[in-house]
Amino acid sequence: MTRKIIIFLILVTLPSLFVFSQNKMIPVVIDGDEINYLQQEGKVVAKGNVKIEYKETQLFCDKITYDANENMAHVVGDVRIIRDGSELRGQDVIYNFNTQDAQISDVSLSDKPIYGSAETAEKQGQEKYILNKGYVTTCDFEVPHYRLVARRVVVYPGEKVVAKNMVLKVGKVPIFYIPYFSQSLKDTSFPLELSPGKNSEWGYYMLSRWRYNFNSENRGKVILDWYEERGTGLGITHTIESKNYGKSLLRYYMIQDELYKIENREELFDEYPERKTIPDKRLEDDRYKIEFAYNWEPNPNLYIMSEINKYSDQYLRKDFFEREYDIEPHPLSYALASYAFPSSSLSLLAQKRLNRFFTETEYLPQFEYNFYRQRLGDTQFYLESNDSFGNLSYRVANSGTEYDALRAYSENTLSYVDNIQWLRINPYVRTHSAFYSRNKFGEDEIFRFAPEMGISFSTKFYKVFEPGWNAFGAKVEEARHILNPTIEYSYIHDPTVSNNNIYQFDAKDKLSREEKIILTLENKIQARNAERTWDFIYFSPSLEYQINRENKGSYLDNLKAEFEFYPTKNLSVNAESEFDFITERFDEFTADFTIKDDVEMEVWGETVTKEKYSLSLGHRYTRQDSTQGTLDFSYQLTPRLQFKNYLRYEYNTEDFEYQQYAIRADLHCWWLDIGLNVDRHERGGKDFTVWFVFTLKDFPDINVGFDQTYSGAKSSY
Repeated sequence: MTRKIIIFLILVTLPSLFVFSQNKMIPVVIDGDEINYLQQEGKVVAKGNVKIEYKETQLFCDKITYDANENMAHVVGDVRIIRDGSELRGQDVIYNFNTQDAQISDVSLSDKPIYGSAETAEKQGQEKYILNKGYVTTCDFEVPHYRLVARRVVVYPGEKVVAKNMVLKVGKVPIFYIPYFSQSLKDTSFPLELSPGKNSEWGYYMLSRWRYNFNSENRGKVILDWYEERGTGLGITHTIESKNYGKSLLRYYMIQDELYKIENREELFDEYPERKTIPDKRLEDDRYKIEFAYNWEPNPNLYIMSEINKYSDQYLRKDFFEREYDIEPHPLSYALASYAFPSSSLSLLAQKRLNRFFTETEYLPQFEYNFYRQRLGDTQFYLESNDSFGNLSYRVANSGTEYDALRAYSENTLSYVDNIQWLRINPYVRTHSAFYSRNKFGEDEIFRFAPEMGISFSTKFYKVFEPGWNAFGAKVEEARHILNPTIEYSYIHDPTVSNNNIYQFDAKDKLSREEKIILTLENKIQARNAERTWDFIYFSPSLEYQINRENKGSYLDNLKAEFEFYPTKNLSVNAESEFDFITERFDEFTADFTIKDDVEMEVWGETVTKEKYSLSLGHRYTRQDSTQGTLDFSYQLTPRLQFKNYLRYEYNTEDFEYQQYAIRADLHCWWLDIGLNVDRHERGGKDFTVWFVFTLKDFPDINVGFDQTYSGAKSSY
C-alpha cells in the first residue's frame, strides 16, 4: 500500500526528519510502495514506484535513501529527474536537495531539442549539466542517426551547449572534427553549414560557414570557401549585441582570385568582356570586402546608425555574393543620428564615398529638421515642414569630376481637413525654398522658390449582402462591398530658377512645373463566415491626367490598377498593371496565381499535416526590358519525400533564365535536399550547379545560398 510522507505534517513524531533551507521550512514529499523510517539516523528508505517532490523538481526511482539531516538522497534504479521540461535519466544518483547538484552514472538527457547520453554526468544546480564521455544530438531515437561526441559536453538548459574537440558521427562513422562547439538553444541556426556544388564560373566548390557563440552578446561565423577555378576565400562575420551600447555587425572577406592574376587576363576578359576597359591597377587579384553596420538607441528619443562599405572592386560582390548584390548593388557609407521630440525630429547625416567606382552625393554633413503634421489649435488646419542644411558634394565614378555647394532647403505645408456631410475635403498649399552657395555657372548665393497647391475629395460607401453562397468550397455567410472614390488635384508652379542652372545633388533639386489630376476608385468586398473575416476581392484602379505639360499639352498619362482575389485560404490571385496612354501600351504588368492544399500523413509514427501540393504561376512584364513567366511547384510524393521545382522563362530570348529541380527527403531528424540549378548567362551559355544540403529540423535556419524563393501572390490580405 502506497504511503506518503509530508515532513511538516509529522513534526511531532519525527522531529529529526524536519528539513530546513536558508532558515525556511521546505517540505520534501515522498511517495512509495514501501517506506521505512530510521529515526535515530534521521533517514527515510523508500522502495517501489518512488516519487519525490521538492520545490519545482520531481524525482522518480526504484529506491531512495533520504538523509533529512543533510537533505541529500542516494537514488538507484531507473532514476528520472524532471524540472522545467528537461529530464535526466540514470541508474545511480547522489542528489543534494539544498544545492540541487547531482552525480549520475549511465545517464541520458532530454532538454528538447537537445538529447544526450554519457557514462557519467554532473548536475550543477539548475545552471548546467556536464556529460562525461558522452554525446548530444537532436535525434530522439534510442539509437540516434547522428551524434556530436566529446569527452566533456556542458549543457545549459534552455540556453546553449558547449564542448571542445567534438566529432560529428553519422552512425558510427566520424565525419567532421569540431575544435570548439557552442550552440545556442534559442538560435535555430546550426553551427556548421556546408554547401558543395559546381558551376562554370567557379568549377567545383565548397562553401563553409562555422558559427560560434562567445556569449549572449558576441557571436559570428568563420568563413572558409574553396573554388576550383578561383582560389580560397577567407572571412568572418561577427555580431555584437550590447544591452548598453547597441548592435554592431562586421563582415570581412578576402580572396586571392586566380582569374584576376596578370597571366590570366585573356581568360578574364573572355569570361567578362565588360571588364576590358578597367585599368590593370584596378584589377588586383587581392579582392576583398569590408562591411560594418551599427545601430544604437541610447534612449527612446535618440537613435544612432552607421554603415561602412569598402570593396576592392565593383564586381567582387557580383562574382561571389550575388544575392547580396541583387538586393543592394550600391551600398552607401554614412553615419546618422536622429533625435525625436514630441512633435518633430532633428537629424545629423554624414555620408562619404569610399569606393571611387560609384557615383555618389556626399553630405559633409547635413542637418535636417522635420516638424510632423500638427493640428493648429482647435481649427481644422494642419501644419508640417521639412528643413535641411548641408555641405553637399557630387562625385562621378572613376573620374575627378565633382562639384559641391552649401544648400539650405525648406518645404512647408499648410492643409485643411473637413467633412461636408458625406464628402471629405483636404485642400493644401506648399512652398519649396532652396538656397545654394553657388550654381554650375560659378554664380554665388542662388535662391530658388516654387509654390504648390492642391486639393483632394473622397468619400466612402458600403453595402451589406447576405448571399449565403459557396466560393470554391468556402462558405460565405455575409459580404460587404466598400467603395472609396478619391479625386486629387495638385499644381507646382515653375521654380524661380531652372533645374539647368543649379547642381543636381538629389531629389530635392529635381523640381519643375507639374499639374495633374488623379482619380482613384478603391473597391473592396469583405467576406465573413463562422471561422473568419477576410478581404474576398480588392480592386483599385487609378487614372492620372497631366495638364499643360511643357511641349506636351494636356493628356491622359497612365492608368494603374491593383487586383487581389482570395476566395479561400488555399487559393489566391494577385495582379498589378500600369498602362501608358501616350504609347498606348502597358509599361508594367505582373500577375500571380497560387493554389495549394494540405493533407494528413503518418510520418515517423506521428500524424502530421503537410502541404500536399503548391502551385504558383507568375507573369512579369516590363516594356522594352523583360517578359518573364515563373513557376513554383512542390508536391509531396510520399510522407517522407517532396519534389520542388522553380522555373523562370524569358519570352524575349525564348529560353529559361533560371531552373531549379530539387528533392527533399525527411530523414527523421534531418532534411536532405538534393538539387540541380540551371542558370543562363547574360553573355550566353548555361551554368549548371549540382548541390545537396543537410538541414537539422530543430535548427532549420541555414542560409545555403541556393534555394530560389518565389515572390508571388500573397496568401492573405
